[in-house]
Amino acid sequence: MKGIALALLLASSSGALAQDAPQPPCGRPPQPYYAEIGEQPNVQVWGKSSLAWWTPPPCIGWTDGVGNLLVALAGTFHFAGGADKLLDRIGAVSTLRGIRYWSVTDKEWRVLVTEAAGLDGPDSKDRRPDFGASEMKLGRDLFFVQRDSRTTGEIVYKMSVREAGADHLVVEMKNVTPVRQFVVTLFGPGEIRFLYFLDRRGARAWGIFALLSVNSSFAESNAASFINRAAAFYRHFTGVPTDGAPPLAR
Repeated sequence: MKGIALALLLASSSGALAQDAPQPPCGRPPQPYYAEIGEQPNVQVWGKSSLAWWTPPPCIGWTDGVGNLLVALAGTFHFAGGADKLLDRIGAVSTLRGIRYWSVTDKEWRVLVTEAAGLDGPDSKDRRPDFGASEMKLGRDLFFVQRDSRTTGEIVYKMSVREAGADHLVVEMKNVTPVRQFVVTLFGPGEIRFLYFLDRRGARAWGIFALLSVNSSFAESNAASFINRAAAFYRHFTGVPTDGAPPLAR
């Protein structure tokens, strides 16, 4: 997929929606399906009206519902290591610093994350080194802090490894402190959520199915921006340059 037309993002036909409902790889083929190695991820987006009828499957674990914009990306990437090596990559939260995304406002690549560090708890001052696979698999909540180039102040996120097997991982991240721009709160706690399903697809290949849920009154009107932000993290976790491919949305 070389790009995505926003006119096609937010479907309104109930028949089409029933067919194209988000489906993570939980015992069924995912929707959207995995793109091949070296290709841009397949992308689908659902808006508030599309999601009103949708009940997230139990494997997502979102019993409190979903936001009013949902972005899904699915692809395959080359990775010769096992699940522990992937957890090491995801747990290296300090390496998020400097990832880039395509700004649809500025029409250029911009740094998205300007600061990132692990935390010993939800206090942003309680800094620590990156997380390793051994501590991530314990099932406890882990915390990290970020600053990004579009908001004000630090944002604390909680990361939870929900499932950890030799060939299968499920990792969730969500904000636990508000996201603000100056004095305006853009997102309350828990209103930005990432969910990653990673499954081995061969001796040297893994599939990734990434979901971004956003709960905001302005989410749908800024769908392209959220697609590109989701793509930046997707590319980082799959080990490719975050600005090394055409933008998914303009």
